[in-house]
Amino acid sequence: MGIDSYNPTVRARLSNATKTRVLNLKESALHRIPDDVQKIVNLRHLDISFNYLTALPAYIGSFSQLKVLHFGRNSLESLPEELGNLENLETLSFSQNKIAEIPGSLAKCASLKSIEAVENQFVEFPTVFCEIPNLETLVLTNNRIEKLPDEIASIRAISIQINKNRITSLNSSNLSKCPRLRLINLDENQLNLDEIQNFLGEKRDELKISFENNVSQIHTNNLMEMGNESSKGGSGKSIGENARKIVGKSGPSSSTVNKHLEMASKSRILQLKGSGLKRIPDEVENLAEILRNLELSENKIREIPVFLGKFQNLKQLHLANNCIEAIPDEVGYLKNLEVLNIPGNKLAELPDTIAGCTSLKTLDLSSNSFRVFPKAVFAIMALEFLNLNSNQIENLPDEISDLKVIELSLNQNRLQSLNAARLILCPRLKTLRVEENCLEKREFTRELLENSEISNITYQGNVFQLKEFQDLQGYEAYQERFTATKRKM
Repeated sequence: MGIDSYNPTVRARLSNATKTRVLNLKESALHRIPDDVQKIVNLRHLDISFNYLTALPAYIGSFSQLKVLHFGRNSLESLPEELGNLENLETLSFSQNKIAEIPGSLAKCASLKSIEAVENQFVEFPTVFCEIPNLETLVLTNNRIEKLPDEIASIRAISIQINKNRITSLNSSNLSKCPRLRLINLDENQLNLDEIQNFLGEKRDELKISFENNVSQIHTNNLMEMGNESSKGGSGKSIGENARKIVGKSGPSSSTVNKHLEMASKSRILQLKGSGLKRIPDEVENLAEILRNLELSENKIREIPVFLGKFQNLKQLHLANNCIEAIPDEVGYLKNLEVLNIPGNKLAELPDTIAGCTSLKTLDLSSNSFRVFPKAVFAIMALEFLNLNSNQIENLPDEISDLKVIELSLNQNRLQSLNAARLILCPRLKTLRVEENCLEKREFTRELLENSEISNITYQGNVFQLKEFQDLQGYEAYQERFTATKRKM
């Protein structure tokens, strides 16, 4: 069923698009593109971003006059070959999808000037980009590309942003041949000093480059993985001075880290937020018996060391916006941990041992990669607040009735079911946040509204209107609880 059958806003925009030649269906909770879109043959601008699309229809290639196409923040894993038929397309944007390959037919888009493909799943640089004749701007930030191919010599782009990838090889001899390239951003990759110096020796003077936050430990062991300072080299300028010029501000010096460690031994708080760390320094383990608060957010940490389980007195652990894919079993030894903040990482599951965190009250897992509700949280007895915003969860399991939280936040997921019969059994749940999901009004059952203890539900951005929610059976009983709660505040 297309959303056009029940969403008046979408119907109105479809009707107007024939005249305006612009169709904006951004944030319309679409699971597929409405069939009526195919009839707008004179379309020039199409925006279907921030929906739940898993595929583009083949007829997308029939829009011969289309100049701008946006479909970022969906769930696409592939692109149709028919995209290559868009001979007038100038701007293509599909950030925050799951695309790992580009069809070769895209090379036929002779008018294409700008491509934005941030935060997809590219492991290899798509060589078809090197065949697009009039490409000017290419943005591939936040993928997993490891090297640049030989074909890079032919790319026509003037500007390339390929920061926040995993590049270890620039293929300097070919990159330096790019005929029109004037700007390239290579920040936050894994380039060593030798690789960077080789490219600097071959590049044209007019080419501007940025190399901040890279690694350079192949050239010398004195350049530590967690920073860019070093002791003096054997000749001339120090390696650290060269690194500051070429690699950029990639982290704190060893003396800075030691200073923070020394301060933490007295304050019991270690603050290393935004320090460019790629790993947690081994020296942190020396604070295991005394540390109360550990702040390591906004770094590039990929792994939590098992020694973290020794921090028996730790109350707060902050690891937001890193590159962490797993939490070690040893987290279960943190008996006094009350706050665990780990949003903006790549977690897809939790270890069962997290039940050992018997004091844990706040758990923030937002903006990770959860497709399934993490059942390990059901065994955390003291948990009060659970944040799972901006994941990819589609439904709530039967075990949801065992959840102990007072507030559950599931905004910006893909929920299609609330499992209301089990949700109403949550013993302490007062606040439920489910904005911007795929829920129909029938998920908010009479029993949920009348018989649960939930007194605050936020539900905007689903596939029903505010008035429809207010007309549900049981709404009056819910509203009484809501009002009573507000009066107490």
